[in-house]
Amino acid sequence: MTYLSRHVRRRAPLAVGADDELWNDIDLIMKGGAIPASQADPTDTITQTASGTSTSAADFTSVNGVCKAMNLPALAAVRGLQSQLNRVAQVKGYGKIAADGAIGPATLALFRLVQTAAGSGTIMGDASSCVNIGADSDVLLGQVQAYADSLGAPATVSAALSLGVPSIVTKSGKTVVAPDAGIAGSLATLSGTEQMALLAVAGGIGYLLLTKKKRRK
Repeated sequence: MTYLSRHVRRRAPLAVGADDELWNDIDLIMKGGAIPASQADPTDTITQTASGTSTSAADFTSVNGVCKAMNLPALAAVRGLQSQLNRVAQVKGYGKIAADGAIGPATLALFRLVQTAAGSGTIMGDASSCVNIGADSDVLLGQVQAYADSLGAPATVSAALSLGVPSIVTKSGKTVVAPDAGIAGSLATLSGTEQMALLAVAGGIGYLLLTKKKRRK
């Protein structure tokens, strides 16, 4: 279990955004160059945390002010925490966030709201930086889940709509998409040339369909 800071910051409720790294994700999808987990360098050890057990600051890196996990277990812990925060948001009427594993302003804002609502000592952690929350994400996940359960929150709730691509940034600097990243993740792994070819095909199909529709008229 990682060390949990007992310094709790109290702030007034904030508006919660939907996606912590929207522009990072758009950039990732458009530029491509990410790789699937199956192609990750073995020396990056993406299947375990730095300690081999719990999450810590060593499992995260900052990309444009947003903390990204460096391995899949850390990514799963953050996504789980975000999902539990959304359960509380459902009951309390807070804005939900994307459960994409990226810790930025939206996740930090919702965490502060939930931490304050839960009361002193219920949910620990220092939300003054994304690294702090990432480091303790595995433990915080359980604490927020227990609070959500106490509120009678549904076991699963919808997350905010997002273009998010669940991904990690490895020790060697590679961007690896999560195995369940879906279509957006597949697009992110295409090269620029492959993306241009795909767009050309999509454009051609669209042109043919439009032409066919006009002929029917």
